Amino acid sequence: MDVRVRYMDPKTVQLIDELAKEKGMSRQEFLHAKLHQLALFHEENHREQRLQQLVDRNIQTMAHCYTAIREMNDLLQFEEPGEET
Repeated sequence: MDVRVRYMDPKTVQLIDELAKEKGMSRQEFLHAKLHQLALFHEENHREQRLQQLVDRNIQTMAHCYTAIREMNDLLQFEEPGEET
């Protein structure tokens, strides 16, 4: 599939050419690699956000469990009148 970018600032194109030359690549090879990298970054960033949401929900669930366990522990340690521990 072809992708065309029109109306680029000549200074930007020159900078891209210089960066490509430093890497021993043609402009097309350089842009191809950068666009591929950008697409993968977006996908990976989306996965990372979903993972962070899952971690946050797990932390909230663990906090609720901790509160429930403390409440149950308090109930189990309730002393009946006249009992000594």
